[in-house]
Amino acid sequence: MNAKLVQFKGWLLEKNHLLITVIVVVLLGMGTTIYFQNLSIKKYKNKYESEVKLKDALIDTMRVYKNKEGEWTAEKLTLQASMKEMTKMYGQLTESQRELIDKVKEINKKSDVIAAAVIKANVKIDSLLHKGEVVIDTVNKTLEFPEFKNPDINYDIQVRSVLPAFPNIKPSLFIKSLYLPNTSTVSFQFEKTKGNPISFSVSNSNKYVQVANIESYAIPGIGKNIVQPTGWQKTWGWFKKNGTIILVGTAGVVGGYYLSK
Repeated sequence: MNAKLVQFKGWLLEKNHLLITVIVVVLLGMGTTIYFQNLSIKKYKNKYESEVKLKDALIDTMRVYKNKEGEWTAEKLTLQASMKEMTKMYGQLTESQRELIDKVKEINKKSDVIAAAVIKANVKIDSLLHKGEVVIDTVNKTLEFPEFKNPDINYDIQVRSVLPAFPNIKPSLFIKSLYLPNTSTVSFQFEKTKGNPISFSVSNSNKYVQVANIESYAIPGIGKNIVQPTGWQKTWGWFKKNGTIILVGTAGVVGGYYLSK
């Protein structure tokens, strides 16, 4: 028995390099199997979570509330899916959701959209009484109602070919109703060729609603390879999430409202 043990020991010492190689190969095989199993589980988990988020966004309704600054804020969940997926379920979308998808497809022809929104924000005045200055011109027969101090609305309305009915009573202006329907489309996008820089665009359907200024922000270093990583980057873990990608834009809009946050 001792001779056999000695013989086996000698064989182990002689073949130890081969055994080490086999053990390493086995361990690598096990590690690779576990790694890809974890990737598969994570993939299906992410897919399930994405489907739940998309379903919630599809049936979500707009919420309106006042923020800390006292401003009225409208909020709604964002649709998060590829254009291919959204096109497949196009028939299940609402009219406004289809309008958004159509807009994104159109913008994608010129640049690569990161995020986009279609906003129906209407200018509406209901029963507004002018309380400011009244300029009476009896020579040219005009009445002028300027208002530039009100933070919510500025105007300068002139009524022609009229004279005050009573010299001792100041004429008044009462806007019974004024409504300016408008649809704004906002989007963040990469340039098609360079991939950077990122731009932010706003377009309005109503010619009387004009964008006065745009300021936008994106986290530094963001590029196409971060937002849309290649398959190789995904597989080998080169796609690293350092936090939620935050895109914030504000646009000043002439017409009595503005877009923010």
